[in-house]
Amino acid sequence: MKPPQQPRTVRDDIEQIVSSLIELGIADDQNFPVLRQLSAQGWEITFGGAEHVSIAVGEIDYEVIHLELSDKRSYNVKLLDGGLLQMMYLFEGEQLVKHRLAYYPSPSLRAFQDDPDSYMRDELFLDIVSRRIVPSPLRFDFDQAAAVDINHPCCHLTLGDVQGCRIPVSSGITPRWFAEFILRNFYQTESHDFVGRLPAHRLGFDEAITENEKLLMHVVVPTI
Repeated sequence: MKPPQQPRTVRDDIEQIVSSLIELGIADDQNFPVLRQLSAQGWEITFGGAEHVSIAVGEIDYEVIHLELSDKRSYNVKLLDGGLLQMMYLFEGEQLVKHRLAYYPSPSLRAFQDDPDSYMRDELFLDIVSRRIVPSPLRFDFDQAAAVDINHPCCHLTLGDVQGCRIPVSSGITPRWFAEFILRNFYQTESHDFVGRLPAHRLGFDEAITENEKLLMHVVVPTI
């Protein structure tokens, strides 16, 4: 059975983004997306190693979580500094019903410390890791079935895996917007323009925020 248009477009979007990150020299390792059918109408976009994402749930030190995810290659992309990107989507036909978009920054730079002379000669690596960033994971979740007005927005941003942190987001987030958000806010530098070399936007999702949630501080996803 031929997959619906939206799931195919999301898969293609992730493929192009991963390829772009490789070409930009910012990807250290990668798993390309897999589109598979779960039921008559259910389609999942995932990646090899996604079965280990549950490691991040529970009372575990962040360094252990990051190490386990990295060792099990549970990511779409492992970035040059050790940061991990995960992008997972679930559709019912053309309808987005769930997504999980996560960023796990590296809690340490041991690779740099082990061989500083080598990395000092690598302008891109030095440009990224020389910034003093406090590592804290972030995640954009979309869950149509679990949505509760204000208490559990359909789409929300969670910072630091803090239980109860659900900042409302205006709509589901495409892979392209997620990649731009991470690169622009955590990797873009004066000498390296990663965002400008990403592939063009290919799709958008319908608004998923309630009127009550709009009265709160929230994240707005631009329309294309």
